[in-house]
Amino acid sequence: MNSWKWISAGVGSTSVLPAAWMLWHPTYTAGIILTIWSAVAALVAAWYVWRMEVRKQKVNQQNLEQSAIQTLNHHRHDWMNELQILYGYIQLGKLDKSVQCVERIKERMLQDSKISKLGLPSLVFYLHSYRTLNTGLQLDVDVVDHVQLEGKLTPSKEESFAQSIMQVIHVYQQSGSSTWEDERLLTLTFMEQGQELIAEFDGEGSFGDSDHIRQQIELAVQDRGIRVEQIHTENTTYRLCLPYVI
Repeated sequence: MNSWKWISAGVGSTSVLPAAWMLWHPTYTAGIILTIWSAVAALVAAWYVWRMEVRKQKVNQQNLEQSAIQTLNHHRHDWMNELQILYGYIQLGKLDKSVQCVERIKERMLQDSKISKLGLPSLVFYLHSYRTLNTGLQLDVDVVDHVQLEGKLTPSKEESFAQSIMQVIHVYQQSGSSTWEDERLLTLTFMEQGQELIAEFDGEGSFGDSDHIRQQIELAVQDRGIRVEQIHTENTTYRLCLPYVI
């Protein structure tokens, strides 16, 4: 929108000289020249805006592809570590440890599958790629009973809810600090209660003043139709509650 204002101002400024000439010498030729000049300036401006939009889309596409590659590489590295641990237990003949490792892998695969089926592409990509960000805040995601949001929220509600989740996670990232002795963990749980979608944030570790966190969370969801609830006053546990569209 701002670029259009600047371009409109530029188009107007380029027409100053021919307009002044027409006012000084109001002839048929001056009118034709002013009309052609304005049309050419408008076409050039439109071409410039189109070119900038194409360039912006290309940059965004490249950034998205790079993020996807980093996420895939990170997941591949994690799975290789799990397989190496499992292989080591098998070589040592530790059957009980091998079974525990397989169960852990199965549980993680199940949770990743549940996240992928949430139905909000931008949120799904963000949650899957979070581990590549190295923010100093560990994030665990749990989806209760295969929550699926497709068709239950309007497109605008889907986008605002996804943005709210990302912003609240950012609030926890910016609150407090982690040390070697005290690592911070944020557990995000998606669930349904009645006709509402619930996203529960449970923080473990040092997150600073809980009142400040609540203020920042309420600011993040302001005017989005999302209710904020504090579950445990002594902990930094909050819920975002959003009614379904039935």
